[in-house]
Amino acid sequence: MMDDLYVDKVLNGDVESFRYLVNTHKNYAFSLSFSITKDTYYAEEAIQEAFIKAFENLSSYRGDSKFKTWFGRIVINESLKRVVKKSKVTLSIDNVSENFIKTIDDTLNSVDIKERKDLISNVFESLQPNESLVLDLFYLEENSINEIIELTGWSKSKVKMLLLRGRKSFYNKLSKVLKYKLEELL
Repeated sequence: MMDDLYVDKVLNGDVESFRYLVNTHKNYAFSLSFSITKDTYYAEEAIQEAFIKAFENLSSYRGDSKFKTWFGRIVINESLKRVVKKSKVTLSIDNVSENFIKTIDDTLNSVDIKERKDLISNVFESLQPNESLVLDLFYLEENSINEIIELTGWSKSKVKMLLLRGRKSFYNKLSKVLKYKLEELL
């Protein structure tokens, strides 16, 4: 694989080859970091620190997994460090049923595409960082649960729990936004 070739070049003294890894993975890193930090400045700061740490610790990359996975874990750790602890709002997500989710989906489908994307983006940014990260990795990046486990280092039960809670939180918050929009129209 190309990444491994460039890792070997860097480890053999060709530090300029690290530029290839930066250019190849910078968009992935930003997407991953932004899904956690929900802030461009913090995401860029986390990415910069992640690339520095990756360069400094490149010799610890064993090639057991893809470089992208190894680097992604560094990005996640750096991004989580930068998340400002906000007061947690307790949501009643246990009462979110499949019928409720279907109702929200039907309502969303009645909204024009641009407004739908804006609504979803705003709600996604309001989720807890771990939940939005797992939802992003699973639904948007289309990683499997096993790939998420490898990337984050979390247990299978934690990833599944975060997917479930994240999905329920997403729909719960989305329903409140849609209700507010509906009241605004009336």
